[in-house]
This record gives sequence, structure tokens and C-alpha cells, in this order.
Amino acid sequence: MHVGVMYAQLLEAVLDYEEDPETRARSQGPLADVLRLRHAMDRNATRTDPGWALQAVADQLAYDAALIRLARRRGIVARPSDFDAPLHGRAVLEEALVAKGVNLPRRTVEDAPSGDAP
Repeated sequence: MHVGVMYAQLLEAVLDYEEDPETRARSQGPLADVLRLRHAMDRNATRTDPGWALQAVADQLAYDAALIRLARRRGIVARPSDFDAPLHGRAVLEEALVAKGVNLPRRTVEDAPSGDAP
């Protein structure tokens, strides 16, 4: 199975899990979630300790799920399958949100899409 397809399936599972009222985390709102999770993703991106890869994937899944929820609230069609190439899917969705007037953090050079690895 292609890694991107697996990532999209994991992202769909995260969204399904978060939509269940029993498992839904408390939220300050979709934009606040995106900003908080982006900060966590950036902060943990430089980790090298054991478990860093698992945390990096978890951070990215949480951020991408928050992006999808925010996009849907703003009337943008967003599907987990758009993240078969996670960096590209993330960049496209961020650009669509910015075009709708959402103030998102700027991407760093290292963060710019260059492949399809999460």
C-alpha cells in the first residue's frame, strides 16, 4: 500500500474519531485548533529523541484534521483523500483558507511542499 494512501486513511480515521461526541476533544474553535496544532507540529519537527517519528506523524495528522474541519466550516470542500500526498494536500488547503481570508502562519522553507511524505 502506498504511504500516502495509508496517511489519508489514518487521517479519515482521526476525523471519524473526533466526530464521535464520546471522544471529541475540547476545542477553542477550528481556527484556534489549527494555530495551536501548527505550533505543536513546528515545535516538535526538530526532535531527534526516540519516538520522534511517531510524534511527528501524530502532530501532522492532528493538524491536517484541524485544517479539514476549518476548511469545511469555511465552505471549502476538503477530503482526507486530498492528502494522498500530505505536503501537497496541506499546502493546497492552507492556500484555499488564506484565499478565504483566514490568517494562517507562514510556511518555512523547510516546510514547503517538495514531496509526498508526511
